[in-house]
Amino acid sequence: MTKKIPKVFISCGEYSGEAHACRVVEELQKLNPKIQFYAFGSKALEERGVKVLFDYKNYSFSGLTEVVKNLSAILKLKQRISDSILELDPDLVLLVDYSGFNLELARALKLSGFKKPIYEYIAPQLWASRPWRIKKIKKNIDKVLCTLPFEQAIYQQAQVPYRYVGNPVAISLQAPAQKQDFANFDEILVGLFPGSRKSEIQYMLPIMLRSARSLILRHPGKRFKFIIAKAQNLSEDIFYKYGYKQDSGIQMIDGSKSNNHKLLSGADLLWLCSGTVTLEAALYGTPHFLAYKSNFINYICYLFFRTTTKAGLANIINQKDLVKEFLQYSATEQNFIQETENFLSNNPGEIFSTYYHQQKSLLNEFRQSLTGLETAKLVAEEIINACT
Repeated sequence: MTKKIPKVFISCGEYSGEAHACRVVEELQKLNPKIQFYAFGSKALEERGVKVLFDYKNYSFSGLTEVVKNLSAILKLKQRISDSILELDPDLVLLVDYSGFNLELARALKLSGFKKPIYEYIAPQLWASRPWRIKKIKKNIDKVLCTLPFEQAIYQQAQVPYRYVGNPVAISLQAPAQKQDFANFDEILVGLFPGSRKSEIQYMLPIMLRSARSLILRHPGKRFKFIIAKAQNLSEDIFYKYGYKQDSGIQMIDGSKSNNHKLLSGADLLWLCSGTVTLEAALYGTPHFLAYKSNFINYICYLFFRTTTKAGLANIINQKDLVKEFLQYSATEQNFIQETENFLSNNPGEIFSTYYHQQKSLLNEFRQSLTGLETAKLVAEEIINACT
C-alpha cells in the first residue's frame, strides 16, 4: 500500500513570520522531502517549493484604524483561505505569528468542521495585551509552539497543549558583520530601521531623518554615517514619499535580509522601530534604542489593551530596561538626539561613553540567556509527529 504524502498549509501574513516559516519548511524537507506545502505567504516561501495560494503583500495592515478601514477585504480573504484549506484537507495547518488574523482563521476552520490539527507557532503576546485571547486559543488551537520561556506557565495554567521550542530569532542570526562592510573605522555608523509596514515608515522615518540631520549639524567634528535599512517587502517609493532624498548624505541599502542583518550586527548604534528587529539587535549585542509612533486612535487602543508598560522584547523578557524606549509622544527628535549623545564620549581619544559599553555588556549577558535550542528543527519534528 502506497504511503500517503503529507500536506501542510502555512499561514503567515507578514514578512517576519514568513522568514521563520521558511526555516521550518527547510527542516521539514530534510525529514520528508515529499511533503506538499501550501501557504498564505509570498515569494520567500515560493522559492522554497511552497505553493503560495494567497499573497499577503496587499493585506499587510497594522493598527485598529487600518484594520477597520480594510475589514471587508480582510473578512473576504479569511473566508477564501478557509474554503481553500477545507478543500485541500491538509494533514496540519501551521499558523505563524500574525495572531489577529490567524486566530480568526482557526476559529473559522473549527466552525466549518475542520478536524485536522491546527498548530500555532509564535503565539499571540498574551502577556503584553488582551490576555482574554487565551479562551480563543484553547477553543481553536490544538497545540501552541511557544517561543518565550515564561509563556509556558500561561499555557500550562490554561491547560492548553504546548511545547517550548526556543526562540527563532536567536537561531536566525547571521555571523556578525564588520563595521568596515559599511563605513570607515573612524566613522560612527548608525543604522536606522524605521519599520516594515507603510504606516510605520509614515510615522517613524521623518523623525529619524530630522534627528540624523540635526546630529550632523550639532557635531561637525564627528564623522557620522547614517544608513537606512529598507524592509524587503517595501518599495523605495514609500521612503521618498516620507522625506528620504538620495543627496541628503543618508544612505539606504538594498532591503535583503542578509544586508539588514549585516547592518544590525556591524553598526555602532541602532535606531529601531519597535518590533522583532529589537530582539535581533539585542541578540547581536549592538547598543540601540527603540521607538514607536502611530495615529492617536491606535495609540489609545494600545494603552487600553496593554498589560505591560514595556514594548521592547528584550526589556519584556529581561523584566527590566536594557534599552531606552520612546513611545508615541516621547518619540521625538530631541529624545533621539539626546540618547545618541549619551552613547558618545566627551573624552579626547574616545568615541563611545561608559554608558555605551555598559549597555553592550548587558546585551551580551542577555544573549547568553536566550540561545541554545534548535527552534525550526523542533517545530518540524512536532509537525512530522502530528502528521503520522
